[in-house]
Amino acid sequence: MIQGILYVCSLAVLLAMFLILPRRRQTKRFGVLLIVAVLLFELLVANFHSYHLWFGDYKETQVDLQAENVTVTDLGGGRYIEINDLDQRVGTLYFDVELPESSEENLGTSYVTVRVDAKDETQQGYHRYSVADGQIIRGVGRTAYVVLELSGKVSDLAIYLTPNSDCQMELNALTLNAPVPMELSLWRLLLPVGLLTAVYLLATHPAMLAPYGEKKKLCGRLIFLITAGLLLGAMIMTAVYQYNLVGKLTEGFALTSGNQITQELVDAFASGQVSLLEEPSPELLGLDNPYDWSERSSESVNYLWDHLLYEGKYYSYYGIAPVLLLFLPYHLLTGFYFPTPEAVLLFGALGILFLSLLYLTFCDLFAKRIPVNMVLTGLLVCQLSSGVWYNFAFPRFYEIAQSSGFCFTCMGFYFLLRAGVIGDRPIRLPSLAAGGFCLALAVLCRPTLALYCVAALGLLYLGWKKYRQQLRTLKPKQRRGGTARYLISALAGFAVLGGLQMLYNYVRFGSILDFGIQYSLTINDFTRAEYHTDFVMIGYHNYLFAAPKLLPEFPYVFPNLSELDINGYYFLADNNAVGIFFRALPALGLWLIPMGWRALKREERLPACLALLSVCVVMPLGIIFSVWESGYSARYCLDFSWQMILGGIAVLYLLYARCAQEQTRRLLQMGFIVSAVWALACHFGMTYTYMGQGGYLESGFMAFERVFNFWM
Repeated sequence: MIQGILYVCSLAVLLAMFLILPRRRQTKRFGVLLIVAVLLFELLVANFHSYHLWFGDYKETQVDLQAENVTVTDLGGGRYIEINDLDQRVGTLYFDVELPESSEENLGTSYVTVRVDAKDETQQGYHRYSVADGQIIRGVGRTAYVVLELSGKVSDLAIYLTPNSDCQMELNALTLNAPVPMELSLWRLLLPVGLLTAVYLLATHPAMLAPYGEKKKLCGRLIFLITAGLLLGAMIMTAVYQYNLVGKLTEGFALTSGNQITQELVDAFASGQVSLLEEPSPELLGLDNPYDWSERSSESVNYLWDHLLYEGKYYSYYGIAPVLLLFLPYHLLTGFYFPTPEAVLLFGALGILFLSLLYLTFCDLFAKRIPVNMVLTGLLVCQLSSGVWYNFAFPRFYEIAQSSGFCFTCMGFYFLLRAGVIGDRPIRLPSLAAGGFCLALAVLCRPTLALYCVAALGLLYLGWKKYRQQLRTLKPKQRRGGTARYLISALAGFAVLGGLQMLYNYVRFGSILDFGIQYSLTINDFTRAEYHTDFVMIGYHNYLFAAPKLLPEFPYVFPNLSELDINGYYFLADNNAVGIFFRALPALGLWLIPMGWRALKREERLPACLALLSVCVVMPLGIIFSVWESGYSARYCLDFSWQMILGGIAVLYLLYARCAQEQTRRLLQMGFIVSAVWALACHFGMTYTYMGQGGYLESGFMAFERVFNFWM
């Protein structure tokens, strides 16, 4: 169903792109060459196994599984097949097997692994081990064919068929030298045609080359369409995760249990307390050091993983904003608990929406002379590289904190820009208040994001200078209370919500600045962990400079994490790492800040420092520094990626606007287009490898991969 919808949507988008292509001879030639090239690739390259038996004396033979020279042994659901005295060339093996379907009680067999040992004319004394292998995937008929590259006549074959589950498979027939059928794939046809057509449009269409200031309405509509596509992608990823986990698209909204954020904090607040309802066991409290994971494990005591233990009570480290805004009200109204994947989708989708609105507002202020193609591709790189996609790929209670913090950070800076603290817009106090309120909410989601509240103070200072000039244009009576109005609007959110967070900290731990992470019952004892600069370097390398691995197998671009051969314990939540400067090429603009500084007028330099350096460089680097204690996780990049990328884009936009050389401008345009294509490929590979691919959709993932691993 989902695949059919994607096919229809892809065809519709492709048709729309062809309709808006300029009707010129050059464009027609491009279209014809593109379609011919894609078809030739499909026929000659993607289906080259279909020609495997054309050259050579290959005789199609169905193996008699009851013959004397054939031995079939049951291997607990699988089969071992030994064929002796063949004396013929063998180019393919075709297996006619039946695999049991999945059910609620049993996932069934989604694939069968094939291993082939053989004796050919190059080795006749004993079997050459594993000369061929493959996977027969349920529902993918072409995978039942295994292509062999053997020399001369084959005398003996030893074949192992191993299902991925304990379910019984049925082997109906085995055929030697059956021709591999030709298969045309819509994915292999649509993706390159669609992608290259989009690139051609961006590079050549007159509307794409026009300045943003002249095409604001068109650009706004295209940004809306891009954002809608991203939101659709977020919903599909959430649906895939949920179906793969439980065999249905959603578990519904009538859940009677949840996790640390969706249930435990909700129940605690509903009971009028800040400690969790569950009490630590006497065995846990009786340990010499309950924060030592090895001591807890050796004594086999029961405890709540990744919770805080303080003075005989369990607490939660995770932010209370999602609880107060969503989970607690929902529970009080319905009596049920709000589902985690849908909550991550809700907060993440709002974050995507407001990141697009923030970007559009930024372009309204500073990108009027920037061509539309750079504006659109800059947004794509920023959105694809934000890191929010990890949250949709694996939504747990950790991702609730991440996605909600992302949501309110984007909202906060969007409203601050709308408030006119920088740029030529007048100060709008309601937007100013909304910005401060949202940034403070972000801290109540993830304490780390408090650094952006500090950075926002510089923007509020710029806004105050501007508001004072704005007041001078008013009559004396209208000026009264202007300072108070501005300060209340700017700081009320920080004061109220910051005060709430400090009160929450004090009630739990006796200190307004203690968030409690050191009391976590996790794999490391944070109460005794010591600072090591080398650990900081691991974070900086992997988040900023780690180069991807390019391999000739799906998804082709792979993450590449390194611990820098540093001795000592450093926690790795996952191995998914590609540095920002590799996966989001416009972020390289941050290295050109000195050039941008020289290009600025004197009066523009202070706002640039407070806005760009603080928000897009200093604070993100500070957040990366802070993760040395928690260790590495790809999902943490959501806290700082889009800020650094937007900063790099801002520098490149400035240099483009101040550049007089047309050739340099054209190179920058093409660089942004290439960076968008690369970001799409890179982040697809990173997110795909991050996803859990076992479960109900395991065979679906394998079938999708086989479309692009056509040589296997």
